[in-house]
Amino acid sequence: MDITIVPLTVNSNDKSKLLPIKDNLMAPIIYWGVYLNDECVSYTSSKELAERTKLWVRNWLSNRV
Repeated sequence: MDITIVPLTVNSNDKSKLLPIKDNLMAPIIYWGVYLNDECVSYTSSKELAERTKLWVRNWLSNRV
């Protein structure tokens, strides 16, 4: 299982979708996504919270196996 953290931005065309950061003219709103095998399982408003979530997911998965 690969658990990663990636910065995300809200797409200015569709506020309901979170997309990886791309070149935008407006300053993006940054979130941090936690991915499990390339699938977003959570996102947070800070990198610190994303790191804590990543550790929680890793511990939760280790208890399941």
